[in-house]
Amino acid sequence: MHFKREEPFRFLFEPPIVGTFSIAKYDNKEIDSKPGPLSVIDLSPKGIKIITPLDLPIFNHQIQLKISFYLNENPIHITGLCVWKEKRHTEYLYGIEAFNDVEEQAILITELKTYAKKKQDKQ
Repeated sequence: MHFKREEPFRFLFEPPIVGTFSIAKYDNKEIDSKPGPLSVIDLSPKGIKIITPLDLPIFNHQIQLKISFYLNENPIHITGLCVWKEKRHTEYLYGIEAFNDVEEQAILITELKTYAKKKQDKQ
């Protein structure tokens, strides 16, 4: 298991944000899978931690996901590679290394700052 704890910015969602994912590539072959449910646990410009009831065979296969959810009422789409998995009761946690370019990272940072400010203002 590999954790990127050296990342400077990671936002934890409490409660997690609900979204969906589909498999974009399976062993470098493009596929179009049905969407599956997920919750976003935390997010950074370079990665995302999700939880889902679906058990993906990431240790035997290279799996790339397309993740979709809403943040501040704006659609967010992240494509990334599953790099680790952990069983948590009846669900599975996944660490996803995002393929965001510099512009996409800047958009994510702006959206996360807006989300954090809105959350702080409610308290």
